[in-house]
Amino acid sequence: MSLPRVPGVNSDSAATELIRTPERLSGNAQSVGHRIGAALDPAAAEDDWHRPPSEERPYPVVLVHGTLGDRESVWRKAAPALRAAGHRIFRLNYGELPTLPRLYGLGDLRKSAGELADFVDLVLADTKAAKVDLVGHSQGGMLAHHYLKFLGGTGKVRRVVGIAPSSHGVTVQGLTALARQVPGVRGIVEERVLFRVSPAFTQLLHDSEFVAELVAPGDTVDGVGYTVVWSTRDELVQPPESQQLLPARPDHLVSNLCLQNLAPQNRTTHLAMPYDPVVLRETLAALAD
Repeated sequence: MSLPRVPGVNSDSAATELIRTPERLSGNAQSVGHRIGAALDPAAAEDDWHRPPSEERPYPVVLVHGTLGDRESVWRKAAPALRAAGHRIFRLNYGELPTLPRLYGLGDLRKSAGELADFVDLVLADTKAAKVDLVGHSQGGMLAHHYLKFLGGTGKVRRVVGIAPSSHGVTVQGLTALARQVPGVRGIVEERVLFRVSPAFTQLLHDSEFVAELVAPGDTVDGVGYTVVWSTRDELVQPPESQQLLPARPDHLVSNLCLQNLAPQNRTTHLAMPYDPVVLRETLAALAD
């Protein structure tokens, strides 16, 4: 598979790439900073096992990172914000390949969705809650949909919040842009290794068999509320509008929130979305319903 040249992450225009560079650098810096911070903070890995939910917040929140993310750093801002609002939180790492240890979200998406299903069952058993809420960033939002549609998640989930979710797949250029920005994997991407060894990198593409299967039944299922927060400055999911969900039926509850409609000057890119204060505010509001 041929990877796009640089410039050309999302555009053939060097001028466009130059203009967007500061935005991406800011997002990269936030991601790197939180990775370092999480590695130095043992408390960043602590979840709320053996702590039953409160009457006010009866639904545990399961946080699902995206491609090349991890359970500690991606949710380093969201975890304390959710706890401060009274939520119990639980996070998993998924999609690790034997050939690329400690890089997550690279395995077969169906198996990763199965890991999510098993994790939700553990959370429900531990908390004795009736259902969970799912918050997924990027690939994490896509896995939530597969879990609901094909792995029996419908009766176990109350609400899904997608933060920059790859709802209808991504492009080769978008995946390359993501991997080139994640510390420690740029060299692998330039050698085209990830596209050869990672099932997820092929399945995430918008024209893949996996995406076709995922979207065929419609975007939503009965009994679950949906919120999507997306940014026009997203460099991974192209076009950014494709993150939005269409209700499969008129009675399905879907809220698609464009970050720039909420904060017109906001320039948050894909990697920085889980740390953005407006995104966190809307996530908390969705889970408070």
